[in-house]
Amino acid sequence: MKKIFLIMALSLSLFTIQSCNNDAKDKEDNKEISTNDVPAPVQTAFSAKYSTATDVKWEDAHENNVQTYKAKFTINGKKMKAEFDTNGGFVKEEEDK
Repeated sequence: MKKIFLIMALSLSLFTIQSCNNDAKDKEDNKEISTNDVPAPVQTAFSAKYSTATDVKWEDAHENNVQTYKAKFTINGKKMKAEFDTNGGFVKEEEDK
């Protein structure tokens, strides 16, 4: 009986630890920021390049250890993402799958 109780307690502990690890990863992956936190040069460059974009969401990102800002948006029915450096320089774009 003690062995069964011990096995159940260990199983519950492992399940709890695994759940906590997933929560930390989810928080780490969610780097969304408000538009107010995006530098003006980045917003200007984005608006010039993607003037018809809708549903724009911004994320704090890094490219080669350099601070960048990633915009996720919809344009012409496609979900896209584009990255800009802090001065508004275009870094890259790709389709968001």
